[in-house]
Amino acid sequence: MKKIWLFLFLTVLAAAVLTGCAGNADTLPTPTPGTSANPGMMSPARPTAAPEASEAPSAIRTVEDARKAVEEMEDAIEKLSEVDEADVALAGDTALVGLKLTGQYQGQVDDRLKKMVLTRVQTVEKSIAKAAVTDNTALTAAIRALSDATDGASTLEDMSRKAEEILRQLTVYPE
Repeated sequence: MKKIWLFLFLTVLAAAVLTGCAGNADTLPTPTPGTSANPGMMSPARPTAAPEASEAPSAIRTVEDARKAVEEMEDAIEKLSEVDEADVALAGDTALVGLKLTGQYQGQVDDRLKKMVLTRVQTVEKSIAKAAVTDNTALTAAIRALSDATDGASTLEDMSRKAEEILRQLTVYPE
């Protein structure tokens, strides 16, 4: 009888331990089968699509869609361990991103961080092709103000026009 209780106890204990091993990390979308990180490895017989044809259709059709997407992008970017706060504004297929980096992150906004931010933005909206990322306090404040000003914007074109001035002061990734 003791063996049965011991076996039952060990089974419940093992189940509890294995349940604790299940991760809750957020996941990024998996690459599409057939795509390659090295374009030179593709077979020459396979036709490639024109860049215009490969762009994903935008789910952002109204100002309200843009506001919702911006909030989701900010949340996705803030999940990065290097980022404490993120502010996002949209200008066509470009996301303007102002970052407040964590105190533990001693680096600057480099191509690695820009790529991670662009990837996070694209998990929310596939049609965003570029990201202009900065940790400059003044530009971040301008992006935050622009994002807040979208409440008064009536069309997506109004939002894009307001973003153009800030966009001229930033480097867009990828160039």
